[in-house]
Amino acid sequence: MLALSLSACRVPNVNDIDDIEVDAAQAREAAHRAQVLAALEPLNPLRYHHLDAVVRDEQRIPADAVIWARRAREVLDWTDWPAELDGHVEQYAEWLDSLLAAFRNDDAHAAAEPSRIVHALAHTFEATLEAWLSNESLPAVPQLAGLEPPMHDESHGGQSNDGEHDAHGE
Repeated sequence: MLALSLSACRVPNVNDIDDIEVDAAQAREAAHRAQVLAALEPLNPLRYHHLDAVVRDEQRIPADAVIWARRAREVLDWTDWPAELDGHVEQYAEWLDSLLAAFRNDDAHAAAEPSRIVHALAHTFEATLEAWLSNESLPAVPQLAGLEPPMHDESHGGQSNDGEHDAHGE
């Protein structure tokens, strides 16, 4: 009985610790892959195409634009992105914030440039995610010829219009 009790309380050896670390790394990778796969659909560039066309060609903000942009922003916020995607996510989020601010202000003119950039970044981001999922080398974060996203309206104080907390509000 004493031998059985002592074997249950044995100190893990180096091999056990190595196995646990490998298992944890595999679980982290599986979780990242699942989240990236889940993010592909709501961030699909085809969703942006119609929205961008309405904003830039018709110079109006579609009724569902704020909801769409807020949901896209939530996907960026709530996904546990692999570290190597951080630069892409940060750039995308900054431009999406500018677009969302223009949408909330119902300002199609202010939304035109962020809409164009977000649409282009959506295509680049999708290709980057596909490369990451395929274990291919990742493209560099796009250089936007010195463009910076317009300052977004800080009057929302990190709160969306419906009172939900904007997890990326700064």
